Amino acid sequence: MIKRFIILMVIAIFVDATWYMLRPVRIVAVHDGNTIIVENFPLLKSRQIAWWEENKKMIKDKYDIPLADKDGYYAIYIQGFGDGYRMDSQLDQDSDLLCFKDMPEKANCIEKDPLLTVGNARNAPNYFE
Repeated sequence: MIKRFIILMVIAIFVDATWYMLRPVRIVAVHDGNTIIVENFPLLKSRQIAWWEENKKMIKDKYDIPLADKDGYYAIYIQGFGDGYRMDSQLDQDSDLLCFKDMPEKANCIEKDPLLTVGNARNAPNYFE
């Protein structure tokens, strides 16, 4: 009986982990010309970079980013969406919020959840942090 229970638990954990890893990444929004808000972003850095490489053309075509500055540099910040948009109540507890100027709504902030930064320099390859 205990063996059967352990086997069922292992199978359940495997199915749950597989489902979690195979969920498609969803771009929720793009803000301020350099911040992409996503859900279901991969946990492993190698999969995050692979997602970027697979989707950078679509992101450029659809959102027109990255846009390099006059010196040829750019940085794109991919952030998790977390619990959604919140209002900044201007208290110390909200110091972990990232707010967007391009949203007229009062609830224009998300909790900082940096997942990946993609950048480049004019004469250098992409870097990932």
